[in-house]
Amino acid sequence: MAHTAYSPSETRSRVVNPTLLVVAVMWGVSHVVMKWVLQVMEPAALLALRMGVLGVLMIGGLFIARRCPLRLRDRLMLVAFGGALVAAQLLSFTYAMKMTTASEASLIVSTAPVWTAAMVALLRMERVTRLNWLGIAVASAGVAMIIFGATEGLAGNAPARLGGDLLMLASACLYGGYMVISKRWMHRFGELQVICHTFAAAGILLVVVGGRQLLATGWAEITPGHWIGIAYVTLLAGYVGLILWYRTIGRTSASGTAVYQYLVPGVAVIAAAIFLGERLAVLQLVGIAVTLVGVYLARVPPGSGSLSPARAAPGPSEGPPYRDLSRRQT
Repeated sequence: MAHTAYSPSETRSRVVNPTLLVVAVMWGVSHVVMKWVLQVMEPAALLALRMGVLGVLMIGGLFIARRCPLRLRDRLMLVAFGGALVAAQLLSFTYAMKMTTASEASLIVSTAPVWTAAMVALLRMERVTRLNWLGIAVASAGVAMIIFGATEGLAGNAPARLGGDLLMLASACLYGGYMVISKRWMHRFGELQVICHTFAAAGILLVVVGGRQLLATGWAEITPGHWIGIAYVTLLAGYVGLILWYRTIGRTSASGTAVYQYLVPGVAVIAAAIFLGERLAVLQLVGIAVTLVGVYLARVPPGSGSLSPARAAPGPSEGPPYRDLSRRQT
């Protein structure tokens, strides 16, 4: 896929990258919008609708990538393993969003790079430094503060909220696993092939899983505002945001990209406070700072001469992960 010509030095030198800033805000707000839409739709129904549309768009992307055909065996691998993993991650994310607060959900799922680092270390795929292990431990402590730090008045339905937080943690781990696997796939097949195959397959699976709930949805309860919200999380934050992110991160330094990823949970917390009236306890606020420090340390690349984290991944609910493949074009 052809890319518009640009000057790397010019793009990297910008103090603020407006495209990444817009995408970070879009993704942060999308968590709050999704929480609001889930008040009138069941998670499986929303996923079936959202991923059905996104899956069609991804299938269209396969025609763009047809110049780089894959063997049938490779296609089946991407569809079976990648599609199932993406579908499981999105299911756990959406159900968790229904059960817990948008603030806590966004903060917990943003730790996916930490679990990626842990998996890479356990599988001995890359060298993980002591500083990375320290970051994993610190981020784990911060997540515990976020999950268990809510006061009784802030917790609402405590059992459901706690279950949602733990389910969101599982979603972050699933996404971390997808980051590990898809990185190898992208080196072999190209980013567009992997993204389109895995998300198109996930869309088909989620339509099958959520089709009954989608048909049973009380459409009279869905207002025009909710339809706008569905379009926002599906097309604007989900599809357009994904394209903008990947067209931009190849021209941006790793540390610069990470800054914008850190903005996503911050935007979600602020938007949830404004539009949903959510509040965080003091211990949870401390947990946010601890978690962000841990995520940062967990992503410092081995042998780095500075504390510049590895290239960031987009928000797990929005699109494919980890891209250190900016030089390759498909």
